[in-house]
Amino acid sequence: MINGMSDANDAVHLADNLNPAAQRMFEWILSSDLAPGDPIPIEQELASQFRMARGTVREAVRELRALGILEVRRGLGTYLSTASASTIRPSLVYRSVKQVTCDETGTKDFTGLREMVEVRALMECSLVTEVTGHIGDDTGRALHALAAQMDDPERSATADRQFHRLLYADMDNQLARELIDVFWDSLNLAGFMLPPANTMVATRQAHDLIADCVTGHDPQASRQAMWDHFAAIRERLAGTPHSSGRAPHTHPSA
Repeated sequence: MINGMSDANDAVHLADNLNPAAQRMFEWILSSDLAPGDPIPIEQELASQFRMARGTVREAVRELRALGILEVRRGLGTYLSTASASTIRPSLVYRSVKQVTCDETGTKDFTGLREMVEVRALMECSLVTEVTGHIGDDTGRALHALAAQMDDPERSATADRQFHRLLYADMDNQLARELIDVFWDSLNLAGFMLPPANTMVATRQAHDLIADCVTGHDPQASRQAMWDHFAAIRERLAGTPHSSGRAPHTHPSA
């Protein structure tokens, strides 16, 4: 058992409403020597180890599967899943779509979407400084080619996603790349709530500027270009023109 986990007040909680059996199994997984991809004991052995009914173990496994901790391979058994941030995508989309408030005039405040845009902007403003100066001419040309596709309504979304993937493709931080991908998916899926707007030209220009900046040697210019990239979305969320302002001065490794 991991130090402190025997105390319910110090336990590592996956969720406030998590089944206690799933919580115990999660703590056991953390304290074990098992690695992602390793099998866990069969249901009968787990029931004996935790002194639970097999049905209780089955329910705990089901909950941990839903959280991306375990995966069932048909005919083979239950394994620790490969760690991925993708499991938070559904809850991010749900939060973004459903966390909406209205004032006395009926004006909507897309709180969930707005907060997600701000978090993604802060992340990318930091990460883009790390890749600035490390992107070669070939990658720079590929980024510009993707930006050019953003004038085409049928290719714009795909090109935008590929642009941000390519931008951070050589980063060693896999979690950062996964989170950017998850945030992109979540914002794209929730974006149907935004008021319609023809922003393709502005989007292409913003990405062209980012491509220019990251192939240069001025991290602050890259940070500002990335911050301004989100200005159009922030304006649509606010419903009124929004000054892009200055990008926050985050530490490059934040």
